Amino acid sequence: METISADELNGQITDVISRATKDLKQFRITSSEGAVVLLPEEMYDRLVVTLELLSTPGLLEMMEAKNPNSPMLMVPAVMS
Repeated sequence: METISADELNGQITDVISRATKDLKQFRITSSEGAVVLLPEEMYDRLVVTLELLSTPGLLEMMEAKNPNSPMLMVPAVMS
């Protein structure tokens, strides 16, 4: 993830948005107020869906029972 200051971003916002959307790149934007992350909308949407699925009680266990060898379901033990 590339870090850019809010001051630098002022002159580059169009370029940064273009790089984020075309290259699926994430940016950490810093200022004296703190930091935020800019990421493509598609990536954000996928992240939200993943969080919703992982927070649905019993869903992960049901998916694991149906397909126990799926690499997509290999979740670290700290999440269980």
